[in-house]
Amino acid sequence: MSLDATRYRLFREFEALREQWERTRSLWKDVVRQEFEDQHWKPLDAAVLTTLAAMDRIAPIMNQVRQECGGREFV
Repeated sequence: MSLDATRYRLFREFEALREQWERTRSLWKDVVRQEFEDQHWKPLDAAVLTTLAAMDRIAPIMNQVRQECGGREFV
């Protein structure tokens, strides 16, 4: 699987998860939800955004490597 395809899949799946979280968040109104959001959701959201940004930065490098190596895919 290419880096672009992997990045797209991560983005798409996380957007679906984010939509589900927003629906859940609108119904779940207690301190446990806030703790979950602070301890789990916000760190996950930040980590995914950081990962997507890193993938965006490395994609041109990987494309150049692929071109210089004759178009072969590297796993």
